[in-house]
Amino acid sequence: MAERRHERGIALVAVLGFLTVMSLLVLSVTSAVRTSLNASARHLARLQAQAAVDSGIELAVNQLIDGQQLAPPVLATPQELEIGGYKVVVTARPESAKIDLNFADVALLMGMFRAAGAGDDAASALASAVLDWRDGDDLLHLNGAEKKEYAAAGLKYGPADKPFESVDELRLVLGVTPALFACLRSEVTVLAQRASVDVDHASPLVRTAAGVSPDNPKGSASTFSVISGQAVGAGEVYEITARLDDRRRGIRRSERVAVRITGSREDPFWTMAAGPAPADGQSCANSNQR
Repeated sequence: MAERRHERGIALVAVLGFLTVMSLLVLSVTSAVRTSLNASARHLARLQAQAAVDSGIELAVNQLIDGQQLAPPVLATPQELEIGGYKVVVTARPESAKIDLNFADVALLMGMFRAAGAGDDAASALASAVLDWRDGDDLLHLNGAEKKEYAAAGLKYGPADKPFESVDELRLVLGVTPALFACLRSEVTVLAQRASVDVDHASPLVRTAAGVSPDNPKGSASTFSVISGQAVGAGEVYEITARLDDRRRGIRRSERVAVRITGSREDPFWTMAAGPAPADGQSCANSNQR
């Protein structure tokens, strides 16, 4: 009898041990499955958010393509769209509402740097440095910067001596600080290809640079293109920005696309540039520090 009780005790311990191991195994598998499901859900939410942002941009492009008589709503005011359970804010503006680094004259460039916080002397030097960067010679503009000045500043490169290929090149110009570039990044372009600025759609900084009061009302939604006589003319380039900020899900997405409206039914637009949109409300405080 004692031997049988001993055997039953051993069997009970073995069963309990087996059950404990199985319980731990089930908990481990359940935890892994739950983690995998959570990761899959987060991944799906991110995909849905990106799809919502892409849809917002596509809607804005379609509005621009159809904007032959009256300017589309997205040009007049930011559009808040409900797409797939997400709120997406979409804006659009002509690239001509920015300052073209390759076409702006010295007065507009100086006005731009002053509007960004630079003093008169610094603004003059920065404007001249931009001219020296984009021209094809090594002749020094007054207070400008050619290879000698870059070398004196300890830089291992000099001006490109050709037109700016991208806005990001502005950060390389002698005297342009990271803060100054961050301030101006969304206000300059290389796609407008014109010396003047469309002040009707320009930001307060650009309007100030162009000598227009930033407090004056902008143009109405029915403003026509001075080139084509239409609200959205063929050949014009527009910047479209879509932003999504879902704090409840912890998801943020932003996208910026520059498109040229062609006027062709078969090929209505060309994508000129695309990438993440910069942060909203970039401050220009202290951007004049050299």
